[in-house]
Amino acid sequence: MQMGLFPNPKLNSDLERQRLNTFATLLATGQTIFQVEKDIQIKRWEKVVWNAAWNSITTLTDVNTQDWLASSPEAIPVTKHLMHEVIDIAIRCKVPLDHSLADGLVDKISAMPGIFSSMHTDMKEGRGLEVDVILGYPMRMAKELEMNVPVLSTIYALTTAVNGRLNKL
Repeated sequence: MQMGLFPNPKLNSDLERQRLNTFATLLATGQTIFQVEKDIQIKRWEKVVWNAAWNSITTLTDVNTQDWLASSPEAIPVTKHLMHEVIDIAIRCKVPLDHSLADGLVDKISAMPGIFSSMHTDMKEGRGLEVDVILGYPMRMAKELEMNVPVLSTIYALTTAVNGRLNKL
């Protein structure tokens, strides 16, 4: 588990740090494995980039990550373009991500056996998809920042349609 502070300008930063340390002490006492991150927003957005790509792609294509990457010469560039759009949103939100993250995440998934995402599992089991949690937040931020994100917009619209179909079942 990773945790850290989400700065609140209305709270004293020393008080925030004290509360985090108290919580960390409780977790350590309970022998919970965790890390306190200096900048949790970086880790959070790295996870947003990962989830936006792999959850939506495995759900929409109904193939695992390895089969997707091998499916066509366009698969990797499309995946990286999606990731770059989400990284651009993070950067505009003042989270210091680098576009090389996309290469690293593709390398990471390429070294793993083919996997399906939790969103894919939800689809296969006829459950509603976590579209808002996984894709909705970056979409809202892009709209708020008046950013053009055509790949993310397309993926969001398609995933929302699949979710609508599942909700009618």
